[in-house]
Amino acid sequence: MSRTKQLINTFVASAFTLLLLGCGGSSTDAPRFNTATGQHPTDWLENHWAQFIANPAQCSTCHGSTTDKASTGGISGVSCFKCHANGPSHQPGWEVGLKHGRTGAQAAPSNTAGFAYCSKCHGSTYDNPVGTTPSCKSCHTKAPHPNKPWLGASEALSNHVFTNVGNAPECYKCHKDGANSTLKPTTPAPAGTAPGCFNNTMCHGTSIPR
Repeated sequence: MSRTKQLINTFVASAFTLLLLGCGGSSTDAPRFNTATGQHPTDWLENHWAQFIANPAQCSTCHGSTTDKASTGGISGVSCFKCHANGPSHQPGWEVGLKHGRTGAQAAPSNTAGFAYCSKCHGSTYDNPVGTTPSCKSCHTKAPHPNKPWLGASEALSNHVFTNVGNAPECYKCHKDGANSTLKPTTPAPAGTAPGCFNNTMCHGTSIPR
């Protein structure tokens, strides 16, 4: 092998090593990265959101722009838009109440909606956010509820009846056994009963009182 080729190979290997060290070092600005395999940890898919919130810029080197679909992919060739249709941010117009309320937090739990999804960034109690994410209570004084009338009779008032029942585990955090509510379960739910809207684990029994 010629000396020139050896030098080229050495340079490439060194550059790759420096790249891995840059991504996997102890710096708090770097994402978690396994320098032995050249990959993120196995639990990265479930937990990468926390690292993104802490420092969004750290993702762009490998994944390209997180806001412009035309400039995504980076050196990894994996775009954030592959999984996030609008990129790792809310869709345009998200601040409109029914978008982040009815079709966002109150919708069926998924990787883009539901109260548990909101809690990843806005905190487990919605007022202890991660990174620079705002507290829900900066706008909603009764978060995670919208401001009163939470118990309003019409759909336009974001009545909690329109919250998908899949969100019950989030409601359970504050309303276990009827806590923080004027309504109490009719009979105690058996120990270990999964949180639900109509099984006496929170405010209601088998139906909504009229």
